[in-house]
Parts: sequence; C-alpha cells; structure tokens
Amino acid sequence: MKKIRRQDIPIIIIIGLGIIFRIGQFLYNRSLTEGEAALALNIIHRSYPELLKPLDYVQAAPIGFLYIQRFFFNIFGNNDYSLRIFPLIAGISSIFLFYLLTRKLLSRNAKIFALFIFVVNNELIYFASEAKQYSSDVTICLLLVLFILNIVKNFHPSKLIFLGIIGAIALWFSHPSIFVFWAGIIILVIQAYKNKRINYLSFILAIIPYIISFGIDYYVNLRATGQNQELLAYWEKSFMPLPPQSLTDLKWFAYVFLRTFKNPLGFSIYELLFAVLSFLVGLVCLWKRNRYELAVLLLPVILALFASGLKKFPFEGRVILFIIPMMTLLVAYGLDYIMKAVSESSRLLGICLVSLPLLVPGVNAFHRLFVPRAPEELRPVLHYVRNHKKDGDIIYLYYASYNAFLYYSERYGFKIEECIVGTYSWDDWTKYYSELEKFKGKPRVWFLFSHVIKTYGVDEEKLFITYLNMLGKRIDEFRAPGATAYLYDLSD
Repeated sequence: MKKIRRQDIPIIIIIGLGIIFRIGQFLYNRSLTEGEAALALNIIHRSYPELLKPLDYVQAAPIGFLYIQRFFFNIFGNNDYSLRIFPLIAGISSIFLFYLLTRKLLSRNAKIFALFIFVVNNELIYFASEAKQYSSDVTICLLLVLFILNIVKNFHPSKLIFLGIIGAIALWFSHPSIFVFWAGIIILVIQAYKNKRINYLSFILAIIPYIISFGIDYYVNLRATGQNQELLAYWEKSFMPLPPQSLTDLKWFAYVFLRTFKNPLGFSIYELLFAVLSFLVGLVCLWKRNRYELAVLLLPVILALFASGLKKFPFEGRVILFIIPMMTLLVAYGLDYIMKAVSESSRLLGICLVSLPLLVPGVNAFHRLFVPRAPEELRPVLHYVRNHKKDGDIIYLYYASYNAFLYYSERYGFKIEECIVGTYSWDDWTKYYSELEKFKGKPRVWFLFSHVIKTYGVDEEKLFITYLNMLGKRIDEFRAPGATAYLYDLSD
C-alpha cells in the first residue's frame, strides 16, 4: 500500500471536504425548484423515444442527460433523490478531475489554492444536487480539457481521432462541450501547423464523426432549442451585444466580466476585485509560460461568448458553470505569483493576502453544510395545506408556482384542475387586483406562492398580500424558505 506523503494531506482534506459539502446539500433533500420541476415533469411523464421531441414547459437539455435521468427514475422511482443522483455523481467526479487538471498546470501552492476555491464554490455545491444538467456540464467539459491538454503536450494522430470520438459522444450529454471541443481543434491545428507536423487526414478523421453527431443532435434536439422564442426572450439580457453599438453595449462587457467572478465563480463583493486582479496576473503569467495551455483554458470561454452574441447560448450564471475550472485555475495561478512576490518582503503578509479570496467562500461553504440552500420549499407548504384544508376551500396558485405544484400535486393529493391558476401581468399589476376581487364573498381561500418574481422592481407576493389585506382578513399562514401559503376570509 502506497504511503501517504505529508504534502498530500492538505489535498486529501480539501477533496474530502468537497465531497462532504456536496453530499450534505444532497441529503438535505430540498424541494425541487420551478425550473427543476419543469424538467422533471418531462422526464417522468415521457418514454425514452418521447424525450427526443422538443420538451414542454420551456425546457432544454441534452438527450443523453435526459436518458440518464430517466434511467435513475425507472430504477429508484418518482422521488426527488432519484433525479439528483446523477448530478451528485458528476459533482463529486468533477473534484477528482479538477485535481488532475491542477497537477498538470500548477505548482504545489497554486494547486491547493485552486482546489480549495473549486470545492467550496457555492454554485458547484448547490448544482451537484440540482436535477438539471449543469453539474454534469462541468464534469464532461473537464474530461475534454484534460484530454486536449494531453494531446497538446504529447501530440499523436491516434489521440486526435480519439478526441473526435469523445467529443461526438460528449455533445449528447453537454451542450457547452461544443466550445471545449472546437477550442481544442483550433489550438491543435495551430500547434501542428507551427511545428510543421500537421496531419490533415487525422484532423479530418477527428472532425467527421463530430460533424455527423452534431448534425443528428441538431436535427433531433438543438434546432428546436435554438428556435424556442420563450427561451430566447428569457435569456435576452444574457446575450452579448454583437457588434456593440453604444456605450451601454460596451458596459455590458465590463458588467458581465465582473459578474462572472461573483456568479458562477463564487467570490463575494469583499474579495471580488482581488480575485479579478489574481485572474489577470495569472493570465499574464501563463501567457509567458505556455500560450497553448492558456488557450485551452480561455478559448472555450471566448467561443461561448461569441455564441451568446449570435443568440445561441446565454452567458450567465448556471449556464456557464462549465467555465469555473478554467477561470479558477487562472485565479490560483495569479494568487501563487502574488504570494511569492509579496513573501520576498514578508512571508506572513503574503499568506494573509492570498487568504483574502479564500476566506468568505470557505466560511460560506461550512455554513451551508449546516444551513443548506433551499430556494423554493414548496413541498412543506403543500403538506401543511393538505393537513389544514377543509371541504369547500378554494386554492389560488401564483402563476410562477405552476410547474412545482404540478410536480408535487399527485404526491399530496391535489388536482391542478381543482385549483385556480393565476395569470401573469408584469406590465399592469392592477390586473392582479382585478383577479383577486373575484374571490369576494368566499370564506376560505388559500393563496400559494413560490418562485416569486422580483425582477421588475416589485416583490409580487407582497403586492398580492397588500391587495388581499384590503379585501379581507388573513386567518392562517405557513412559511417555508422561498414558499408561502396564506388562508384568507374574503366573505366580508
């Protein structure tokens, strides 16, 4: 048995913590959010062939991911855990893959910095128990990055052909893998051309299976996603202005650059600027050391930005979770350089300085171990309403809670046909009042809220409650994180 070296102990501890953080969030078993429930409804109500058709409820996901989710649903039944097993497996696997990546690119200290930032990342922890494809996006893209780096360091035509096969398969499980694959092909073409060892046949053999796979996937899946007007409207502000035509468009680049360090990279406002500085320092250092390695990390991000400019891929939050490993490596590279430079004058100051961007994310990860994220806890709300509902009670469902309610309705004995589902009116909130007025004279009306819209300057739940307090008397309520039930007497 191989003896554990002393220098490996911090790595083992960090990896262990990363696994614990992810399992802790998973075991908390929070309610499915509105977005998760919408995708889950497709998975549990469709057969494998039916999952090839455009999804309902304004959803999009890779076919391979849908099939894996359906497989776990068939094995473990209709429960929240079964829909989160694969994201958890992917989330834990990504820790080990990221560690392998740090071994290829970073020094010992930088490796520890990078791995710590990665395992305490709040978004990675959360999405490792989200019933959607973002956690597996990270894992699959990491696999591709590792393989591309291996070819960059030790080029061989057979490896290139194998990359084409891996990329062709990865496409069916992760949409962002497109950017990583083509970034790798571009880099390898440039490297081979500069080294005067370009083998056109091997590149053709690598690209052909990918093109065939993409063509089939586009016809079956991607075409409908790209033409979904509701999805395009939802992500409108996440598309890069191409070309930029005003000062506002130019501000978009600065805003998105800084926002990316907050979400999905996980830095708080307190250490954000230092993280940005570390990133820029790391970028310059890696540019001087190995530009091909830098390109492998940065080019997928640039291609994703370009795709967002074409309105094919939103560049925001959970959708760009796959860039976390690449950006984190550059931040860690810069932190290592800064610590070495400052430590020449004061080692203690150098250690304190590089600890700044690690402290808040680390504390937050430990806090979430005891208080996991639970953004929309509709499940306990429905449990309460079921136990306190009387015959003749009316249930009004806030429009943005529809998918989650529909997913849990059978479990708690509700029928959507027996509920009154509200309509949205973002452009005229007075219509909500008109809708609520129809309940005048009713002695018991339940109003259920989750996934409350706040993006237009008004908390719509508070707006509804203000109207209801004018119309009648509140006689009961139940609150859970991100979800609420109110019982009103509107008879007087």
